[in-house]
Amino acid sequence: MSFFENIGISILKSAFTFWSTTKLPKLEGDIQLSGINNTIEIIRDQWGIPHIYATNIHDVLFAQGFVHAQDRLWQMDLTRRAAQGRLSEFIGKEALEVDRMSRTLGFKRVAEKDLKLYNAEQLALVDSYCKGINAYLHHKSFKKPIEFTLVKLKPTEFEIIDVLSISRLLTSQMTWGWYDELVRAKLLAIVGEKGMQELDNTYLQNTITLPKGIEYNALNIDDKFKSPDNFTPKISGSNAWTISGDKTTTGQPYLCNDPHLAITNPNIWYEIHLDCPELKVTGVSIPGTPLVPIGHNENISWGITLAFTDLEDLVIENFTDEQLTSYWYKEEQLKTDIIEEEINIKGHSKPHIEKVYQTKHGVIVSDVLNYSSNHLALQSMAFQPNRSLWAWYSLNTAKNWDDFKAGVSYLEAPGLNIVYADTQGNIGYYNSGKMPIKTKNAASIPTPGWTGESDWKDFVPFEQMPHVFNPEKKYVVTCNNKNTPDDYPYFLGDIYMNGYRAERLEQLITAKDKLGMEDFKSMQQDIASIPGKSFAKHFLSITFENKELEKLKSVLVQWDGNLNENSIGGTLYKVTKKKVVRRLYHHLIPDKDLVNELLGKGYSPSFGISNTFLGHNTANLLQLLDNDDSWCIQQYGSKEKLLKDGFEDAILYLKERLGKDSQQWQWSKLHQMEMPHALSIQKPLDKIFGLGPYPIGGDTDTPFQTYPNNVEKFDGEIVTASYRQIIDMSDFDNSLAITPGGQSGNLASPFYASQVQDWLKGNFHPMCWSRKAVEQHQKHVLYLKTK
Repeated sequence: MSFFENIGISILKSAFTFWSTTKLPKLEGDIQLSGINNTIEIIRDQWGIPHIYATNIHDVLFAQGFVHAQDRLWQMDLTRRAAQGRLSEFIGKEALEVDRMSRTLGFKRVAEKDLKLYNAEQLALVDSYCKGINAYLHHKSFKKPIEFTLVKLKPTEFEIIDVLSISRLLTSQMTWGWYDELVRAKLLAIVGEKGMQELDNTYLQNTITLPKGIEYNALNIDDKFKSPDNFTPKISGSNAWTISGDKTTTGQPYLCNDPHLAITNPNIWYEIHLDCPELKVTGVSIPGTPLVPIGHNENISWGITLAFTDLEDLVIENFTDEQLTSYWYKEEQLKTDIIEEEINIKGHSKPHIEKVYQTKHGVIVSDVLNYSSNHLALQSMAFQPNRSLWAWYSLNTAKNWDDFKAGVSYLEAPGLNIVYADTQGNIGYYNSGKMPIKTKNAASIPTPGWTGESDWKDFVPFEQMPHVFNPEKKYVVTCNNKNTPDDYPYFLGDIYMNGYRAERLEQLITAKDKLGMEDFKSMQQDIASIPGKSFAKHFLSITFENKELEKLKSVLVQWDGNLNENSIGGTLYKVTKKKVVRRLYHHLIPDKDLVNELLGKGYSPSFGISNTFLGHNTANLLQLLDNDDSWCIQQYGSKEKLLKDGFEDAILYLKERLGKDSQQWQWSKLHQMEMPHALSIQKPLDKIFGLGPYPIGGDTDTPFQTYPNNVEKFDGEIVTASYRQIIDMSDFDNSLAITPGGQSGNLASPFYASQVQDWLKGNFHPMCWSRKAVEQHQKHVLYLKTK
C-alpha cells in the first residue's frame, strides 16, 4: 500500500471513529425500563467487563441481553441471520451459497423442534434474555451501530427462536465426523487401499487423556480441602487441564482452558459476571445466547475442548426417481420430505426457492456441496432435537460433581471434553455427547442407506462415556487428542487431532512436583514443537552438494524446536514440511482440491472452514518417513529425493517471499495474525474494521496453537487461543483471564480491541469475583430501574 493510500485509510478510519462516538451506549447513570422486577446494578470494570447484580434470575438474564446488545448488537444480528439463512436479504446474491447451506442444514428448523422440548419455566429464562436485548433496541438512548447504516439494515427484535437458532449453529460447528468421510471416499478412489492406509487421518497414538477410560476416586475430605472464605464462529481445537491440589503450590486445584477458534473482530467471546440469588457465575458468554459456557460459579469451575467423538455419518440414499420424491429403505419405498425454503435476495423481485430433501437419515447435503456422484444424507446428532441451553444452565448452577454430571448429560451434542474442579478439592472430566454405537468401518466412508445397516440403533450409555473423577495421576489434560485406551469397549471415532500438544503439556506438568500460577501462564504460551524436532532429525542423513543448501540444512537440524517469532530454524521447518507434504500429495493425487482437503480445508468458509484431516499431515508424514517400506514414498522415488526436493522448494519460496538474506527469515515475518471484521470483505472497510497483522509464534502442534484458516498460507485469519482462563480454586479473586480483542464492537469505545496487545504479550487481567475486587477495578456504574 502506498504512502498516500495509508494516509487516506488513516483519515477514513478517523472519520469512522468520530462517527462511532455518536453511537456509544450509556454506561453510567440510570435507565428507566419496563420488564424488570427490581433495580439492576451493572458495574463495568476497567476492561469493560460487566458485573451484573440483580435480585432474581430473570432480571440478571435481562441485563445480560441488555449489555450484549449495547456492545455487540451488529455481531448478534449477523450471527442470527447466518443461522437462519438470511444474509442475502441485505448482501445480495453474493451470500446466496451461504444461505443455501444454512437453509439446507436447517438450523432454524431444528431450533423449532428444540423449542417444544423446553418447559415454560426454561423458556421464560431465554425470554428474559431476549427482553433485555429488545429493551435496549426500544429505549430512547439506543444508537444504531454504524455497520447497520453502512449496509442499510435495520436491527429487529430478538425472539426465543433466534437464540435457539444461534445455539444450533454453534452446536453444528462443534460437531465433527461427516465431511472427512467424503474426503476419505474420494481419496480411496484415487490412491486405492495401499495409499489409503498410509494417508488416512486415522488417529496416530500419542498421549491418552484417560489411560483407564473411566476412573472414579472419591476424595478423603479433611481440613486442607475445605472451601476458602469466600466461567460463529469458526470452531476448532483447544487446550484444557485441571490439576489436583496435591500438585499445586496452593494445595487447591487449578483449572486452565484456552479454546482455539478463528480470531475475528470482535471476538466470539464476551466476558461477563452474573450475580443473583439463583445464579452466581463468571467467565465468557456468546452474544446472542444467555449464560456462561466457560468459567466458574461459587462452587465449581469448568472448561471445554472439542472431543472429536464421531457423532455424524454420511449415508448414500437410493432414490426411486429423478425428482427424489421417494427412496428405497429395506425393500420399501419411503416418501421424501421435500421442504421449500424461500430466500429473499437484495435487488431481486422474486425469492430463490431452495428445495431441501430429507430422508429418515437426514437432509441431502450433496447438492450444496456440488458432489454429484451420489445423493448423500447427513445423519448427525447436531441436528437431533435437544435442550443444550438447559445443559449450560445446569453447569452454571452446579454445586458439585453430581450436579456437573447431570448438566453434561443434557448436552447430547456437541461432543466436548469438559474438565472440572471444585472448591472441595476434587477434579474431573466428562466427555459429552450422545454417541451412536457403530463400527470403524461404518464411520470411515459413506455407507448405503437402503439396507438399514447405516441406522443408529443404540447409543453408548452416558455412564459409560469417558470420564474421570480424582485420577490417580492428579491431573487431566485434554487437547482434542484421543481420550480412551485401545481396550475401551466402544468405538468413539478416529478423527481426533494428534497428541503433540497434550504430550508437551504433560511434560511440563510432570517436570515439577508443585505448580503455580506462573507455571500455568507459561504453559499456555509454550511454543515447543515436538514434531518439528522429529522432522529435522530426518535431515541428518541428507547431504547437499550445494554449499548454501548444506548450510541452511544445518540451521534446520540445529534448531532448538521452539517456534518463537524470531526463529529462523522454525521457519525452515514449517516451510520445508509444507513443501515436502505438498510434493508427496500432488505426486499421488492429481486433484488439487482433494490435496487441500487432506490438509484440512473444509466444505464452507462460513459453516465448516476445516475438516478433521487438519493437523494430521504432520504426524502422517513422520510416520511415512519412519517407514522404510512406505508405499507412498516408494511411489515418489525415495525418502532422500522427497526431502531434498521439498527443501529446495522451501528455499526458493523463502527467497521469493522474504529475500535472499536468510538472516531475515524469522518465523513471524511469514506467520502473522489478522483479525477480520464481517465487513472486511469490502475494501477499504477491511482496513477500518479489521485488526492486524500481528507477528506471532507457534503452529498447529504447539500448546500455544496458531495456524491459518487458509491451508495454502502461513498468515491471515489465525486459529488460536480465543480466550485464556486460569482459575485458582483456593481464591477466585486470584484467577486470571484474557481475550484477543475487546468487549465492545464500537470503534470509538475504550473497550474496543483493548486487550489485543496484552494478549500478544502473554499478559492477563484479574477475573474479579468478590464485590471488593469488582469495586477496586470499577470504571462505570449503570442502574437499570423499573418505570
